[in-house]
Amino acid sequence: MFRIATYIALTLAWFGYFSPWIMPAPVALRLTGYDLIEWLSFAQTVRDGTFAVTRVDMVLPLMMIALLIAAQDLTGLKKTVRSLLIGAALINAFLILPSYPFILTAHTDPELRPQLIAGIITFVGVGLMVALSIKRPMWVERIGGIIAAGGIVFTIRAYALASPVIADLLTRSAPIGYGIILTISGFAIYFILFAARLYGRMRETRV
Repeated sequence: MFRIATYIALTLAWFGYFSPWIMPAPVALRLTGYDLIEWLSFAQTVRDGTFAVTRVDMVLPLMMIALLIAAQDLTGLKKTVRSLLIGAALINAFLILPSYPFILTAHTDPELRPQLIAGIITFVGVGLMVALSIKRPMWVERIGGIIAAGGIVFTIRAYALASPVIADLLTRSAPIGYGIILTISGFAIYFILFAARLYGRMRETRV
């Protein structure tokens, strides 16, 4: 039951990230968390330094999702389920990298280099989480709780950085889309599940 609940929370966070964060708004501005990575980098007020927003600010929630998917207890799972989880984590890590053909020159581009590094770090992190989930599942469970908390913080921060740019373009407050709500809810549910399980174990040890 706990595993199913965590999978639901992960799905909410993932679906929310790829759903509109800005809505209602003109169709061209119904931007998902993933869209904001590219869109904000081309916004004039970002390029001229009026608003300090980077690509990494927008990919951090996706990094947390990828790491959280990898931070599952893989022991006792069927090979198919295990492969699906690892594959999903790797796919999300891949999505963090700059798109082709920009990835070919990203290491020399001051704007894209941090995003490239973030993607590489995520791949390494996914590998470490998978290894730990097999060797030390209890460690991974606690790390997962920390990642979920980080996901909440980074998602709120990402929207807080993006909303002034959108508001400047719309000449009014940036409307909150359901995507941002789902993303935060997914991370929050995951953290609550982790905290409840940890509290339950602490109570058991006291008895």
